[in-house]
Amino acid sequence: MPLQAVVNRKLYIQIAEQITAAIESGEFRPGQQLPSERDLAQALGVSRPTVREALIALEVAGLVEVKVGVGAFVRAAGKPGAALPEADHSALEIMQARALVEPELAALAARHITADGRAELAGIVDAMRGQTARREWSQESDRALHLLIAEHCGNQALREIALTLWRGREEGLSAAFHQHLSRRPALLDRIMADHDGIATAIATGDPDRARAAMAAHLDYVQKEALAVWD
Repeated sequence: MPLQAVVNRKLYIQIAEQITAAIESGEFRPGQQLPSERDLAQALGVSRPTVREALIALEVAGLVEVKVGVGAFVRAAGKPGAALPEADHSALEIMQARALVEPELAALAARHITADGRAELAGIVDAMRGQTARREWSQESDRALHLLIAEHCGNQALREIALTLWRGREEGLSAAFHQHLSRRPALLDRIMADHDGIATAIATGDPDRARAAMAAHLDYVQKEALAVWD
């Protein structure tokens, strides 16, 4: 008998496909607000974070517009058959993996960072401070700080893991997830303070403090990235 490959497809993509089918069938019309995240989660028997990822996938595909604090709306310009970001990693899984890896990278960097590395780290933090004062969010500065820490951890394998995680962080799905977070200016001061604290602990050679500061920062970002939808 003919055999077919068994594919373990992401749950949020399966949910996004169901919503896409409802849009294409006319069940949800252009401009119409989709059911609430809570209602979708109950109807589909999945968690609310999974529904959030499905909605972000639909946003990346151009099928819906997500208005944080309001809801998701079918885009008038949405095209039938739009490609969902099926190849992207789960934004939540990327955040969870970073929370496991990056606190140890910060602790190692506090032991191994060079004088040139400390100077470069201070320059990145100064640039972030100016951006925060202008109420701006810079993906480039955020990436530069975290990958500089990885660069000075003294372990090539861990550096490569960090780079892989950040490539996932910059995929469409994860980038869109964080973009909604960056639209809350009140969070910028806290994130700036977190980055400053991490950099100071590393520059002063305090591994325990650096580990704790990075862990607290990533925990805060993950919680806010979820709470921003509520």
